[in-house]
Amino acid sequence: MLGTSIQYSTRDNSEFEGYLVKPEGEGPFPGLIIITAIFGTDEEMIQLSDAWAEDGFIVSVPDIFWRVLPGPTSDVDVARGRMGKFDREQGMKDVEDVVSDLKNRAECNGKVGMLGFCFGGSFVHLSAARLGIDAGAAFHGTAIGQHVDETNKISCPMSLHFGSEDPVVPMDEVHAIEAAYVNNSNAEIIVHDGVGHNFSMPEKPGYDANAATASRAAALACFRSM
Repeated sequence: MLGTSIQYSTRDNSEFEGYLVKPEGEGPFPGLIIITAIFGTDEEMIQLSDAWAEDGFIVSVPDIFWRVLPGPTSDVDVARGRMGKFDREQGMKDVEDVVSDLKNRAECNGKVGMLGFCFGGSFVHLSAARLGIDAGAAFHGTAIGQHVDETNKISCPMSLHFGSEDPVVPMDEVHAIEAAYVNNSNAEIIVHDGVGHNFSMPEKPGYDANAATASRAAALACFRSM
């Protein structure tokens, strides 16, 4: 298994960096795009991405904040600041270009799922609605509640996970998401009792090993259904 830095090309002839890691062997493999939390592609996210490659996916992790402030950061204020300046619609265009990049790689079998951590959660929801990804999962995904009006366009398998004590994604928002997905037999919305934000990220406050293990197992099953 070998991870490497890559360059994506956009429709406006710009380039930005990302991380690509694939399993050992010839492939082709199912693809998985990871949209990171506000901290970007830091060492923690690289380790998490490598683990998904070990499960048999070619994993593409774009530097989603490249138009605002590229690279990872451990400074919460910096991370929140660039999130506040982020153009979500432009971001969706960049994500669409990343989906196209992965689908067209020889090592990919043409199936592409998407996993979002925190900030990345809404991009999974919107990509399922707009871009025709083959499966989606999110851990403590934020801002999904702002786009529940697009849920009826989603038909692919979805696995969305929330913490019952997460102040960033309060239960009122989770209930609205549940209601929006209620008629989608391919979707599961799971609330993990007693845990808060960042429960899936081992190096962040709020990590919960039991919730992380359970949510990852459900997401893996979702992606393997592609």
